Amino acid sequence: MTTAPQRASDDIDPAARWRAYLATELDCPVTVVYTRARKTPIRVRTQRTGPRGSRISGLEVRMHAMFDAAPPEIHKAVASWIRSGHRAPRACRLLDDWIQASLAKLPPPRERKEHAHASGHHRDLATMLADVLATDFARDAQLHARPPRITWGRRAPSRSRGGLRLGSYDADLHRVRIHPVLDQPAVPDWFVRYVVFHEVLHALHPPVKGADGSWIHHGREFRAREKRYADYRRVLAWEKQHLRALVRSARRGEPIPIATEAFAFTQPVAARASVPAVEREQEGLLPRAVRLLQQLLFD
Repeated sequence: MTTAPQRASDDIDPAARWRAYLATELDCPVTVVYTRARKTPIRVRTQRTGPRGSRISGLEVRMHAMFDAAPPEIHKAVASWIRSGHRAPRACRLLDDWIQASLAKLPPPRERKEHAHASGHHRDLATMLADVLATDFARDAQLHARPPRITWGRRAPSRSRGGLRLGSYDADLHRVRIHPVLDQPAVPDWFVRYVVFHEVLHALHPPVKGADGSWIHHGREFRAREKRYADYRRVLAWEKQHLRALVRSARRGEPIPIATEAFAFTQPVAARASVPAVEREQEGLLPRAVRLLQQLLFD
């Protein structure tokens, strides 16, 4: 059986040690890249060659640099997880617990100052966040005692073809970040406001572990609170109708060639807000495809 990689001397590239170990354990070519990613400390991509990627040529493993100090049992757990996934529950639990403990020991990440700006070309996120806190989170004292910071994300063309993350909440920085594709006249203010609301909601309801050991980012309490948002159905309808336009806009760096008025909703906001939450839920469950779409857009 292959032994875990040894940290013998400083002249050995740590990524090379991992590469040699995993290549032997998994019996295939492996590329290992160290990162500083905390939200996804380790991930694996299949490398393909041939016409339309018809042949698997190896694996690319991207792991946080903290794995350089991982003990032998974690090396074995990584190999088991890559090989078998959730069919190796013991390795998954061991790896997950070690990652969480190791992340907790890391110093807080330093935010790049050039990205910390709430004032956009067409709307100011700080004003929108203040309104969300005063209205939707009026009774949540912890958010008023320590309100999250908010900023637009980096303005650069996206490489994604099929999905787009419109917002995120970083618990380490206690910061909400909004994709700059939403900073354009074609996107309604009420849609951007919901994205801000959704991300702030993560500060109240952080991810929890499920029975299978996986992390649940939108738990029962989160979804129940979210469905009580006055514009919830209108937001999802607009999102479904304009997702492709948003993806194209983010990828090309060009504004959406539609006007805000092009989208109409038959029921006014005031009327929806007056309907009790229970009645709104009884109006009909949203299609599963819409709920899955929402999971791709938000953290």
